[in-house]
Amino acid sequence: MAQQEISCGYEYIITADLQTCLTEALQCSYSFIVSPIIHPRFRRQSTNAGKNGGFTRSDMVLSPQDWTSRIVAKLSPYINVDSPSATVRQRHEDYLNEELSYCRGLGVPAIMISIHGRESNNLARILQTYYETSHHPSLIWACVPMLCSRTYRECTEDDEEEKAWNEPWYWWSKFHERLDWDKRVGVVLELSADLPSQEVVKRWLGEPVKAIIVPTSIFHNNKKGYPVLSRAHQQLVVSMVEHEAQVIVSGARRSNIEFFVQYLHRVWRRRPNPANDPMLSYARGWEDYLQTPLQPLADNLDTHTYNVFEKDPVKYNQYQKAIAQALIDVQKDRAVKQIAEYFQSKASCNVASINQCSKNELCDNNTKELIRDDPITVMVLGAGRGPLVRATFNASDITNTKVKVIAVEKNPCAVVVLAAQVREVWRNRDVVVIPGDMRQINLSPKADIIVSELLGSWGDNELSPECLDGASNLLKPGGISIPSSYRSYVAPITSPRLWAAAKIATSGIPQQKDKNLETLWVVYMQNKHDIAETKLVFTFNHPSKAVKDEEGCDKSDYRGLPLTNNRRQATLTWDVQQDNIMHGFGGYFDCTLYGNEMISIVPGTHSPGMISWFPVFIPIKTPMRVQKGDKITATFWRCVDSRRVWYEWVVEVGNRSTPLHNANGRSSEMLL
Repeated sequence: MAQQEISCGYEYIITADLQTCLTEALQCSYSFIVSPIIHPRFRRQSTNAGKNGGFTRSDMVLSPQDWTSRIVAKLSPYINVDSPSATVRQRHEDYLNEELSYCRGLGVPAIMISIHGRESNNLARILQTYYETSHHPSLIWACVPMLCSRTYRECTEDDEEEKAWNEPWYWWSKFHERLDWDKRVGVVLELSADLPSQEVVKRWLGEPVKAIIVPTSIFHNNKKGYPVLSRAHQQLVVSMVEHEAQVIVSGARRSNIEFFVQYLHRVWRRRPNPANDPMLSYARGWEDYLQTPLQPLADNLDTHTYNVFEKDPVKYNQYQKAIAQALIDVQKDRAVKQIAEYFQSKASCNVASINQCSKNELCDNNTKELIRDDPITVMVLGAGRGPLVRATFNASDITNTKVKVIAVEKNPCAVVVLAAQVREVWRNRDVVVIPGDMRQINLSPKADIIVSELLGSWGDNELSPECLDGASNLLKPGGISIPSSYRSYVAPITSPRLWAAAKIATSGIPQQKDKNLETLWVVYMQNKHDIAETKLVFTFNHPSKAVKDEEGCDKSDYRGLPLTNNRRQATLTWDVQQDNIMHGFGGYFDCTLYGNEMISIVPGTHSPGMISWFPVFIPIKTPMRVQKGDKITATFWRCVDSRRVWYEWVVEVGNRSTPLHNANGRSSEMLL
């Protein structure tokens, strides 16, 4: 959940009196403190670790509520269980287990542990055992510097400095990978006086950053003597907090500790205000929360779902504009045809002069009586509770056009609402409600315009192509479909949080975990980083064109409708610009309603303020480590049989390849 307010903690290097330190921090408006779990000068004997008691304070110095909500326990930073020395390694294992055991007894919410390098196999093994043997395990905060000073000192050229910024990410990513991207494990970043490139920062924003440590040494005093940060550090702090990171002030007391937290709160309040974006307000609380895609064709939507979608001010405004433009075009076409028919009835007119006459006569008031003012038939397919019917009537009023609206809806509950509105709200309008599946009804007269809102978060994943193709007999030849086309897109992303959430989204049995990682998930993605740009996958147009037979003629089905083919295959490639770990894809769509009117959830062209759709997360079973210069190749299939539709996908990076995901729709499918 995106933070409404910044959460700050203070790190005490030494806590002579823990109660006094906690009281001081709380009085200064800090939310928690970070404290060593044992005295920093305490050293165990080289053998029989833990034999002598009293290596730390009694847990009775604080109340249980304080231990479980306001204390982050910091383990001894010198512990290195992956030391090349066997003696040191075993001794530090004992130290670590002793401190973890004490933390387990205290019930602290988080345990901070230092990562010393890329070698962390033994540390990951011990922490995995800790999680397996603890009933209420704490979160693990793995602390790494943003800049590796050792690597930085070894750099001889400016081009090599990037290695010093990348090295801590390798420490963290390899450690997290060894723990199978466990969502209970997060990273804590210690900021440095210098900051890395934006690409490095964006990659960290894709990681589960639980907190950032802001040393007091990177503050400088303003003219009034208060501590402040540089503009670049302010922006970094705000970006991290927006991605749910907390802030920990650490280091020498160069000023009153209350001044630091007051300044950080002021920086947060002065950030660019996102309140004007309806999407951010609507999505608050839903960040990185996975949801199963709707199947409105197989299942009837409930009242709550209708109520949420009908609150979108942008989508229906765009639909209204598209319908208005379509009404104008239909009206113009009718006028041209009617005048042409009139002049054709005159023996003196030849065909060549009809077109010229009709164009000129359209502007002549004397010809208005030649144009019949017949209503334009608009069919709303999947009318729900009527928002598109209202948009059609609004467009009719704006364009001064007569319309006859036919609302088709299969959901019995929604049909009741539509019927009530016909009686109470639209009683002076020409509107008819037809209950039933749009694919199975046959109405006359045919529609001049059909309007639908059957799109899913990946465009076609709620079976809009199958629905509209099945209802093509309801549209006149040359009629208008709104939407007229839509396209799906993907981009490779890194997101340990989304991948870990998908893995355990439903039942915990191993077979179900595999199914979860072969399923599309609707999610408002916040904690993710795009590895490469967004690319087009599938395109659908309406009315659809029939497939051709061997002789080049259109094929038709048993009802005489055009036989369409909605199977698709697309292969995409991306060049990797930065070392990363790929956890899957972000999926998006855009849609041309009619003419120039569009709606989109593609990041670069997102319709401002539109809230009806979150993107989709398309996971891969085993995350793949990619390096700068690698080429990612992904193939997606849209498969169709007589009763269902499903997606399959496979990813290749160099000589490595994932297995085929969701083969034969074994894990996820959309029922026809």
